[in-house]
Amino acid sequence: MSRFLIRNRGFTLIELMIVVAIIGILASIALPKFAELLRKSKEGQTKGNLGSLRSMLSIYYSEMEGLYPTNVWQQNSSVLNSLIPKYASSIPRIEVGPYHASTAEVFCHQVDDLAHDGTGWGYQGATNYPTDGNVGKLWIMCTHTDTKGSAWNGY
Repeated sequence: MSRFLIRNRGFTLIELMIVVAIIGILASIALPKFAELLRKSKEGQTKGNLGSLRSMLSIYYSEMEGLYPTNVWQQNSSVLNSLIPKYASSIPRIEVGPYHASTAEVFCHQVDDLAHDGTGWGYQGATNYPTDGNVGKLWIMCTHTDTKGSAWNGY
């Protein structure tokens, strides 16, 4: 009769330690990939927001018969607020990875001015230099690079 008894046997300590070690190795591989995916998704969102803002400016330009919103050089400009609420509910935010805080600020300045790194959206709306061909240009004011090595201000 004793040979028909079923013995309940659990895992040994060694087996449990091996399983925990394997889980730890998998987690150490997966977490950096997850962080990279989050950064890439924020980059995609920012590039999409830039495209949306440029589209809004194009529509504004068409409706105003060849005029872009104008403004003087200044930080925290409300120049793009002429696009709100007709074209969008708010100015979208910039997410440029670990370099700068997320912001929806607009800084009116010249296109080639790179001294205001991380200020937000750059917009040349002033007509002080109407012949330079950059009036109405919108860009990301960040001199850092994205995950592919392209400079943010080059978009």
